[in-house]
Order: sequence, then C-alpha cells, then structure tokens
Amino acid sequence: MDNAEAQFTTALRLTTHQELWTYIVTNLASVYIREGNRHQELYGLLERINPDHNFPVSSHCLRAAAFYIRGLLSFFQGRYNEAKRFLRETLKMSNAEDLNRLTACSLVLLGHIFYVLGNHRESNNMVVPAMQLASKIPDMSVQLWSSALLKDLNKALGNNIDAHEAAQMHQNFSQQLLQDHIAACSLPEHNLISWTDGPPPVQIQAQNGPTTSLASLL
Repeated sequence: MDNAEAQFTTALRLTTHQELWTYIVTNLASVYIREGNRHQELYGLLERINPDHNFPVSSHCLRAAAFYIRGLLSFFQGRYNEAKRFLRETLKMSNAEDLNRLTACSLVLLGHIFYVLGNHRESNNMVVPAMQLASKIPDMSVQLWSSALLKDLNKALGNNIDAHEAAQMHQNFSQQLLQDHIAACSLPEHNLISWTDGPPPVQIQAQNGPTTSLASLL
C-alpha cells in the first residue's frame, strides 16, 4: 500500500490529463480505503470524484469505478443500503460497458452485504455468477474472494459438501496466488514498485527481441 500510494501521488503530481487524473484518484481512493486510517485524505478525494454530481469526465468506465469505490467505503462503514445503491449503479454501468472485473467485484461485494444481512438466497444469486465471470476472465483474486464467500454461505446453509468444495477451491487459489507473489518478487522488474523518480531501476526484456529501456515504452 505504501508503494502504491507513493506512485499514485507521484502520478497525480505529474499528469495534466483529466481522465488520467480521475483514474489515478479513483485508484488512490481504493488504497486509502484499504489502509483504513486515511479518512481526511480519502474524503478529500471522494469530493472530487462524486459520480452523482459534477463528475469530472464523461467516461462511463471511470464513473462506474467511482460508484464502486463509494460502495466499497459504505460497505466497510456498515452502511449497507447505501452500499447496495452504489453497487447497483456500478453493475448497471459495468454491464453496459462489458467491464467484467468491475462487474464481478460488484457482485461479490453485494453477495457479502446480503450474507451479512442474513439474506442467504440473494447472496448466492450474487456470488455464483461472480465466480463464473471471474473464472471466465480469468481473475484469480476475484475467484479467491468469491470462494471464501461461497464457503461461508454454504456452511451457513448447512451444505457441508459444497462448503468443503468451496474451502478446497479457496485453498488452491490462495496457494497459487502465494506462489505467483513469490515468483514476482524474485524478478528484477519487481523493483519498479518503488520507482517514483529518476530513470527506471530496471531494463525491460522485449519478447523475442533486444533489451529495451522502460522509458522508450512510455
């Protein structure tokens, strides 16, 4: 999160492109939400990307993402009805634009909300298509998230066999993501996550070609 914040704030300082600025702010807001203790900075950002009023760009994709960020924050704050409204707006827009990952994330988060509220049937109606969509993309992080909810949901419903199957899926996804993380950290390109100034810290090996500096690709 510290690396992400440093790079997003650096990018904000360097860009003058309005859509890129909105994209960066949306991602930085998600970092602050995950950190959980950056309320002043977070609310300052959210005021500038309000999807309900004077959104800074015309992009439907970015507006859908801004609704998701609002829904995510409302979920963590326990304001579930408000979260549902934001996430339904996200779903409506992301479906229209074929934003599969945003659709899948919104479905899982709605599934979590219905699970917390005790509406297990509606929770299942959200998480099953989310898992199917995540498998189609494919996106293992969303699959991990979906399988965790499926495990808890089936356990609550007394479906022990399905709960065991979901738990096994969750374990498999978790192990694969951990292996991928370890492999990524061992690569020289991993040093790029701490790059905020000066020349790139690594050279990029072009596929079937000579080594290329990152600067020439930007």
